[in-house]
Amino acid sequence: GAFLAVLLTALLQLPLCAAKVHVVQVRLGNNATASRWQFVGKFGFGLGTGKYQMRIRELAPGRLIEAGKLEIEAYLDEDWPAAETVPVPCHRRAYSKRVRPASVGVGGGWGPWHKGGITQAVRPHVWYFALAACGAEFLGGALELEVEFQAMQDSGSHFSIESEWSQQSGALILLGFSAFLVDFRRRCHRFWSKTGTLHPVIWTMAGVVVSQYIAQVMHIAHLLLYRYNGIGNRLLEGLAEAVVMSSQVVQTSLMIIIAMGYTLTRSTLGDLRVFLPVCGMVAIMQVALVVLDKMQGEAAHTFSGHEGMKGWALLMIRLALFMWFQLAAQSTASKGSSRLALFLDKFQKAASLHFLAYPLTFFVVPFLAPYLRKPVMEFALMAAQVCSNIWMASLFLDRGAYFEASSLSASPLPGRSPPEFFKSE
Repeated sequence: GAFLAVLLTALLQLPLCAAKVHVVQVRLGNNATASRWQFVGKFGFGLGTGKYQMRIRELAPGRLIEAGKLEIEAYLDEDWPAAETVPVPCHRRAYSKRVRPASVGVGGGWGPWHKGGITQAVRPHVWYFALAACGAEFLGGALELEVEFQAMQDSGSHFSIESEWSQQSGALILLGFSAFLVDFRRRCHRFWSKTGTLHPVIWTMAGVVVSQYIAQVMHIAHLLLYRYNGIGNRLLEGLAEAVVMSSQVVQTSLMIIIAMGYTLTRSTLGDLRVFLPVCGMVAIMQVALVVLDKMQGEAAHTFSGHEGMKGWALLMIRLALFMWFQLAAQSTASKGSSRLALFLDKFQKAASLHFLAYPLTFFVVPFLAPYLRKPVMEFALMAAQVCSNIWMASLFLDRGAYFEASSLSASPLPGRSPPEFFKSE
């Protein structure tokens, strides 16, 4: 509790940095390996007058003959898709709302800051920024440049519009998660006091929720650093996402092995143990997707963090696991009593929220405005995760249908040893 209070206090009291800071390396040239036009960065500006600035330096000095021939082009989100379809990069400036000359630093040093403002009165927009060298001449091939791009809202916030409420929502989620953990611990203690032990499914669920809590703390720490330096910590951000995904794999696997009959028609895993390496492989695949995605850096088409190869791969994995779950539940129901079949029917319907939340959100979000995709995606997935956690905690710790149908109902008689949770095969 004390640690949580300190963390949230720090979140509110850390000073704001000057702006979002984004540093990227680009190659400009006139050959197959380097275009004369390159995307640099994007920022979602809210209402009012936001500010941006950019400076450039050569990584290999001496290749640019005419330093004044570089240009910074700014595109509105409504025009960006059309600009990307233009086959000749230097003709894309026809869709640009603002074009200004840019200077490069001499001798490898940073050039001057090129500053600008964006005023919006109707609704927020995402602005895209590109660097063009359509009139420049080079020596010795492509021009290697490093560009530092900074942007901030009219309010002084350096969070892009799609992430503007990430601090407040992150803090509220952490507070809610803390309350859930306290209640979960209380209910586990009550279960322990009645049975003298905790079933492995309860221990597994406890590991899942604790892992998710740790991931949320790491996410908040990343936001703290982002608020302070405009960059955050990509390692913390990546670790938080990897831990969340791994915990979700464990939670999903738990649902599947229950659907396969664990605790319902058998008390031990037995031949179901062959399923565990598959779960491990799925977790490794998802963590690898996170690592590869973080290594790519910012891209013009990414907003929710689930676009491209990463999003489609996660979609295929979730749908495959859902199909496995459905087949397993139907197979188990066909071999058991009518009471078991009735429970598994309800279990399938409730678990479907967990399995289908990602696919449904994945297909709906692209139809929204770019600045709405990330908050909608994160809210939908977090809401589904919260509902899954609450439902599974109640499933395992309350004396409901699952408790009566499973080996968790094997309570010891007074004076006898704790149950071994045996259920006849």
